[in-house]
Amino acid sequence: MQYFQILGVLFSLMLIISVFFIVKARRMREKYSLVWFLIGFFTLAISAFHGLIDKLSSIFGVDYAPSAFFAVLLVCAYLLLLHMSVSLSGLRMQNKSLTQELGITKLRLEELEKKLDKERLSSNS
Repeated sequence: MQYFQILGVLFSLMLIISVFFIVKARRMREKYSLVWFLIGFFTLAISAFHGLIDKLSSIFGVDYAPSAFFAVLLVCAYLLLLHMSVSLSGLRMQNKSLTQELGITKLRLEELEKKLDKERLSSNS
């Protein structure tokens, strides 16, 4: 194994192990960790089997194999960003809905408190 292959394998293993412990500590949900595990296993496979990147680059018609590797990682990063944007948009809509519901609940509570105060005043008189 070449020096960069060893570094790639070590980096991939560190990524996989780190994601595992982050999920175990419940700092990341499982559905988000799957993308990171796939990236980790992909980089591990590419790093461990040097001929694999050459085969992938020839399939995609790329002459320089490391360029194909970075292109695939770039696509993974874009997909991850897209997924996070969709999740963030959903959370923003949910936050807006909950804020509106809280406002309506506060208004109803204030109305009930006023009504209760009026009833107490009229019963004391």
